[in-house]
Amino acid sequence: MNYFLFLNHPKGEKVYKVSKKAEKIARQYFSNENMIHTKVKINGKEYDAVIDWEVFGKYSNFDCFNCSNDCCADSPSKLRKETREFLVDNLEDFNHITKNLDITYELGYEEEDIKEELLNQETREIITDIEEQTEMCFYGYKREDRITLCGIHSLCLNKNMDYKEVCYYKPLVCLLWPLEILSEDDNSKLYITLPDDFTNSFTIEDYYELPCINEDFSKSMLFRKRNPKGFEEEGYRPFIESYKDTLVNIFGEEFYDTVKNRLVEENYL
Repeated sequence: MNYFLFLNHPKGEKVYKVSKKAEKIARQYFSNENMIHTKVKINGKEYDAVIDWEVFGKYSNFDCFNCSNDCCADSPSKLRKETREFLVDNLEDFNHITKNLDITYELGYEEEDIKEELLNQETREIITDIEEQTEMCFYGYKREDRITLCGIHSLCLNKNMDYKEVCYYKPLVCLLWPLEILSEDDNSKLYITLPDDFTNSFTIEDYYELPCINEDFSKSMLFRKRNPKGFEEEGYRPFIESYKDTLVNIFGEEFYDTVKNRLVEENYL
């Protein structure tokens, strides 16, 4: 099995390949007859899918503008051609957000070097160098209050793009985070879930101790010491609602309706 959203990770198979132990647990988990079996379409391609619909009823609060967690640790995906061209065409604006062009000069490279690397992505010398020096994703940045945000997303918003356009340019793995998708080796079938106490045994990372998907943790003093503002109780809603725009833009209205209707039928909503 593969971690589907990481298939384009620059480090390749050593990141996206599911371990034998995790695969065994995942297959047992998704063999539950209570799962939704359907088809989903992502970027124009149709897949068989097994959906862990219950987790879409989990309460979540994506209060990113008040979050001190550095979710953007590295660039987890090579960019699609259109995104690479978008960044090169708007390099000065992107630099105003991320300072990446300025850092490129400081490290002894030229503007044409970073343009070439962004367009081709066959080599990642400059991108990797900047990520190692800054200890964060090349495409991410910190605001004045040290909150980490996505430079691609912010560039789109600065260009007055709507959310559908944001979804077109931003990497799929970043858009859908923290949603987890496992797939068969040939990617013929997808298994869709969210991190929780059990699925952490087979998901790619342990996201559960993050306030956006763990309301109890957001109330802990351990979290509040680092993050005194935001993540108020009234901001928590079922994931199916708090992530509606993203789910509809990526998977379509039919996917959203199928999962939501099941949640309603089973009195989760």
